Amino acid sequence: MVVKPSLSFLTADPDAVLVTRVNNIVVSMTNNSNYPKPSPTLNMVTAANTAFSDAIAAAAEGGKQFTAAKNAKRAELVALLRQLANYIQGACAEDMAALLSSGFPVQKPDRSPASVPATPQTPRVSQGLRGQAVAVSSPVQYAYIYNWRVALLSDPARFVQQAQSTGARAAFTGLTPGQTYAIECNAVGTAGSSDWSNAGTLMVI
Repeated sequence: MVVKPSLSFLTADPDAVLVTRVNNIVVSMTNNSNYPKPSPTLNMVTAANTAFSDAIAAAAEGGKQFTAAKNAKRAELVALLRQLANYIQGACAEDMAALLSSGFPVQKPDRSPASVPATPQTPRVSQGLRGQAVAVSSPVQYAYIYNWRVALLSDPARFVQQAQSTGARAAFTGLTPGQTYAIECNAVGTAGSSDWSNAGTLMVI
């Protein structure tokens, strides 16, 4: 089975989609134990992505000069991402779960058709120790990795914690007693990511 990051998105993604995808890769690789020393650094990738995003906004005003500047910033970002993909391929040691945890899309591993995982069921959230919540969903076929995100129910668009797991279960610590939290998950397979689940909620004690 081929275990390699796919790079086709570097040329295929529209500008705005590439910015979003790179943001997701940075989030996935931040504090990821599979990739302790990213090369280039995530700060370098983030800076290049921000510069590209700013250039996209400037080019929206029109003009060949701004368009050329935007294309140059995209080329710089793409060059860094190719280097990062090389690092990921070596660091993942042909472990598909580790590769998927990077946020990079993967090359089709074999000739069999790949399927995007279904959206996980709403997580069941229970109380753990003080300030802890444990979320469990049902396993999803074709999923290698599960992404999790936690927000206050009163501010559902701002995520206070994010995590990844190889199973449909995750525990979150350091939550504020007396606050109600919403926890969502999605499933990641070789063909892509599912939609985010509905949120399971819990008042932490």
